Amino acid sequence: MTRFPRPGCWYRFTAADWQFIRDALALTQKDRDSIVSLLDDPEAVKMILDHPKLFEAMLVNRKAGMLSPELFFFVLVRHTLKRAGVDDLEVADYMAVVCADFGLPVTADQKLPAHRLDSLYSIDYISALEHAGPHERFFIHVQCANQFLVLTSLYPDFLHHRAERRGAPDVEYYEQVVVSHLEAAGRHVLAGEFALDDTLTHVASAFPPARRAMNHTVREYLSLGA
Repeated sequence: MTRFPRPGCWYRFTAADWQFIRDALALTQKDRDSIVSLLDDPEAVKMILDHPKLFEAMLVNRKAGMLSPELFFFVLVRHTLKRAGVDDLEVADYMAVVCADFGLPVTADQKLPAHRLDSLYSIDYISALEHAGPHERFFIHVQCANQFLVLTSLYPDFLHHRAERRGAPDVEYYEQVVVSHLEAAGRHVLAGEFALDDTLTHVASAFPPARRAMNHTVREYLSLGA
């Protein structure tokens, strides 16, 4: 998980994504034309993506298979967080980007994106921080936070079963790992240079209720394995 998250899921949508959005929201050709005319306006796109019909078409009607991870996770995360009272668009976008980049198995046979995990032990990141230079520390904090953001948000049952079998830390422990590393990254000078200081701080403060809401949605609608 060495790539840096790039906020702005909608900039990475595919042609099939936009087709899905039009088909889900438009009842007539006039509606379709109106939606198309709005898609060049980033602010209008953000409003369109908030429409509850997208979540219903994607998960309730099981039409997610054709979509990019960016659209899938943005609609999933945004709907879930708003329902839990977390209405900050930047928080939803950041979590969606991280989940899109690192949250899905490559094949149906894989229960976890294990090939993308650097370590299941937060102590390894602490050790890396002790030997890292000032700038490298920022990326380690972000990498650690993002890894456990994915695991705690999408695979809570994996962590819970691992805790039961091996006496490993449970979900709540790793939730605090996410929060502490996001806070540390948000205070780093590079966070300001990447214009992520506010976003990282907001995600950290909103993460506990956001994580619990995501766990509920994953168990209700998805089958990502344990």
